[in-house]
Formats: sequence, C-alpha cells, structure tokens
Amino acid sequence: MKRYAGVAALVMTAFAVSAAPAIAAPNPNPAAPEHAGTACTNVLSRNPNTGPGGHISDQGGTQFFAVGQALCDLP
Repeated sequence: MKRYAGVAALVMTAFAVSAAPAIAAPNPNPAAPEHAGTACTNVLSRNPNTGPGGHISDQGGTQFFAVGQALCDLP
C-alpha cells in the first residue's frame, strides 16, 4: 500500500509541476499580427447571430452580443 501512495504522490507532483506554466501571467507573442487585438470585435461583428436574420431569435442575438461584449471587455 505504501508503494501505491508513493506512486500517487509522484504522479500528483508531476501534474503540479506541468501545470505551473499555466498559472504564470500571459506573455503575448511580440511577433503577433497587429490585428490580433481586434479579433473579438471581428468575431462579434461578423457573427450572423448578433444581428437580425440570424439562426437564433432577435432577443437571443442581443443577449449573445451582450455576453460577447462582456467576455471581450468591449465598451
């Protein structure tokens, strides 16, 4: 039983160490294209569900757009 506990501890340590970079602050790529900052705006403005005639109701489209603005931190 001690052997299984040791193996489990080793596996958990390996998972914790491999997850450490995910905890770090984001580090954007300086070589990214200049339009990368407008990706959220482009997706919301080109999505057919954010305007009339989409695949969802008008109220659903309005709510979809509002949630997209909140997630993208848009005004």
